[in-house]
Amino acid sequence: MNDPSIRIEGGYSLNGEVLLSGAKNAALPLLAAACLGKEPTFLENVPVGLNDVKLMINLLNDMGASVEVNGTTAQCCRANFPRNNVPSDAHKIRSSLLLLGMVAGLKGEIFIPQPGGCQIGDRKHDLHLVGLQALGAQAEDQPVGIYLRSKGLSGSPIDFYLPTTSGSENVMIAASLAEGYTILRNANTRPEVVQLGHLLQCMGANIKMQSRIVEIEGVKELRGGAHFTVMPGWDEAVTYIAAAGMTRGEIVIRNLNLDSIKEDARYLRETGIELFSWQNDLYVSGKNAKNPFDLFTGPYPAVNSDMQPIFTALALTLNGASTITDLRFTERFQYIDEIKKFGADIEVFGNTAIVRGGTKLVGTQVSATDIRGGISVVLTGLVAEGVTIVDNLYQIERGYECFIDKFTRLGARIEYN
Repeated sequence: MNDPSIRIEGGYSLNGEVLLSGAKNAALPLLAAACLGKEPTFLENVPVGLNDVKLMINLLNDMGASVEVNGTTAQCCRANFPRNNVPSDAHKIRSSLLLLGMVAGLKGEIFIPQPGGCQIGDRKHDLHLVGLQALGAQAEDQPVGIYLRSKGLSGSPIDFYLPTTSGSENVMIAASLAEGYTILRNANTRPEVVQLGHLLQCMGANIKMQSRIVEIEGVKELRGGAHFTVMPGWDEAVTYIAAAGMTRGEIVIRNLNLDSIKEDARYLRETGIELFSWQNDLYVSGKNAKNPFDLFTGPYPAVNSDMQPIFTALALTLNGASTITDLRFTERFQYIDEIKKFGADIEVFGNTAIVRGGTKLVGTQVSATDIRGGISVVLTGLVAEGVTIVDNLYQIERGYECFIDKFTRLGARIEYN
């Protein structure tokens, strides 16, 4: 069956209410950790419609864990994990790397194919292996995959040369079941990582977290038995805020505060977008969005690299030149060629894009290069003159749940083609 595409008729302002799904990048490590408990753990607000989440659930079940989905609730426990039969499609998601930490903590052996995910430049996983090796696991990075064997782990001090998100999560999962004390310095303690720490605590782990430092006293087993809610998708929130600004609309995002996106909010307000929190909801007005900006991505609490394609799309509708500099993934500009097809005036120099806003944008046929690059061309299609066709939809649906329905409810003219 051919991958469907979508048709967007541009030029309509977005107005109304939107309810966020659970955060993909929080849900994936939470699912992994929840499958280490002897007793069932219940995860609420899981974005089960996302392609990456579906793959992760199938992967865990195929390896002997028990993940039962009812609505947006996932009941997870260890069951017979790990069975040494990793499905071949494990390469499709980067979160398959978390299997390494899980198996290392359980004194097992595993071989996983080289991980996939978004093709956004050089995405090393060396820190995953360095951390697990420091705990005592045997880990080898081979051309076709990664081999790991563990006879038991011992706590250790670990210093990352850069604050990796999934690398921090992998070490936290493994060290929870190591013997003794582990301190992880220069960890990425962004909200998703902190959520993972809180879940592990609820399951019986001993973890303390502060900015860039995680301390873990290992336990013999994780009992599970927790009830936990996946945080709302802050990345999805930034996307809808940008969409409101681009279309000069007014929206309400339910059940969201700005605590996890303070820097994103600062840049958004700099453009003239108005953000107002009231009774757990965020009110957004994009009617005065016009000012360009100079953005730098970086480790939390800075703006995450994931958001730079969304800010690039927003910059197209502002007056003057904006700059977007990616300090993490210096080659994450593949999507720019797709946005240029609309007539956008963008130049890329190394790890910086210069976006000259205010040029006429005309609908065209484009492809989703990855999750964020894909949603950036959707946003551009919302403000382009005429009709836009977006294909390779699978990429967007890896990270945005029911996005066509959500945009339609806000007044966009968008449908499957």
